[in-house]
Formats: sequence, C-alpha cells, structure tokens
Amino acid sequence: MIKDKIALITGAASGIGAAICALFVDEGARVAAIDHSASAKDEDDAAALCLRVDVADADAVRTAFADVERELGPIDMVVHAAGVDDPAIKDLAFHQTSSREPVLTLPAVSGEQWRRMQAVNLDGTFFVLQAAAELMIPRQSGAIVLIGSEAAVHGLAGLPHYSASKGGVHALMRSAAKELAPQGIRVNAIAPGVIDTPMSRRSHAIFQGAVPAPLGRLGEPVEIAKVALFLVSDLASYVVGEVINVDGGRLAC
Repeated sequence: MIKDKIALITGAASGIGAAICALFVDEGARVAAIDHSASAKDEDDAAALCLRVDVADADAVRTAFADVERELGPIDMVVHAAGVDDPAIKDLAFHQTSSREPVLTLPAVSGEQWRRMQAVNLDGTFFVLQAAAELMIPRQSGAIVLIGSEAAVHGLAGLPHYSASKGGVHALMRSAAKELAPQGIRVNAIAPGVIDTPMSRRSHAIFQGAVPAPLGRLGEPVEIAKVALFLVSDLASYVVGEVINVDGGRLAC
C-alpha cells in the first residue's frame, strides 16, 4: 500500500510513534523518524533517516521537513504522534483517588504546565501540519494523520490541560482538512483510547482503573499504527476530516 513512499513520523522513539515507524518500514515505506530525544537518532536503525527535533520549535520543524526532502525526496505522508503528558499532575490525581478524594487537579495546574502542554501538543501539531502543507500544496497530493486522544472527545478528569490540547488538535484537523482537501491533501486524526505505552503507564490506576472497555483490555500501539496505515493509504482515498476512535469500544459505553 505504501511501498517506496516517503513517510515522516514524529514521536518516533517510543509508544505509538515507534509502532507506526516499525509498521511503515515493514510495509516498504522510506521512513524519516522524528523525535525530541536522542533515541530517535541512536536506536531506530530501520528508519531511512532519524532526526532529533523539538516540535514546539517552528523553525526546527520547518528545517526538519526540508532536510527530509533533501535526503529522501518528496514527502508523501506525515503521521504526527509527538506529544507530552504531565506526570506531576497525574501523581496528584493518583494521590487524590488513593485517598478516596474526588479528582481535582484544575487549581494545581501552573501557568508553566499549561503552556508546556499547549506548546508541544497543540502548537507542535500546528507547526507540523503547516510545514507539511507548504510542501504538499505545490504537488497537490499528500496524506496527513494527527494523533489526538479520547480525552479530546469526552474530557478527562485529572488532566484538564492535556484534554484541552488534544481538543485543539481535533478542531485544527477538521479546519485543515477542509482547506487542504481541494489541494489534493487528505487530513485525518486518530483518537486512541488507553494504549499500553510508557505515557499511559504513568497514569497509575486512576486512569487504567477505568479502562475496562467492551474488549476488556488495553490497546496495543500496533493497533493504532494499523489505523494510521489505512488512513495514509489509497484504501482511505475518500476519507477526509475524520477522527477515528480506536478505544476498544470505550466511547460506546
């Protein structure tokens, strides 16, 4: 489906992003793995190109896209999986539930914590989306997938700033999809439920205790990667502006 295509994937060093990289490589794509950590450069040997980039830095993102095109050729698809959570606020929520208190973290979120969450999760998404669009519009082709969250769909007590950032991702995706579809570029998003990643493991029992979905288990990163593969492929050629919930049925409950 994507053999010999050029794919740029952010958040590529762990979790969902790493699973997407691995699957796309297996499917024959030439993958540029982007992450803020050194492991993006040191550990992802299967990728055709690995770059260390902070997606909250607009200039760094634009430079990374240019570097990928110079080294590998025109980018056909982008999957933006980079994002952060807030372990300190998660710990507070866990303490509250462990003490049989209601979850109330909103007053404790500092301005710095709020700004960092928006800078990476929302600003970073905008910068990646904008850089991709600038290169794809002249070619009138491309596919972009943003990784949102079920927290954007129904909110998440304990992480108000995370929910807000991912809600922004979903809204940005829909707006961009309407603008870019006439340019031959499809934009969609995936809203994962609770997936077994390092980030979700930091959520303690406060979030994982509420996991039981109809399937009765956590999701695996590769299950998100498979949906991303579908969305960038020609199998999804008429899918535009959609948020695909991949949550084992949690939103159906």
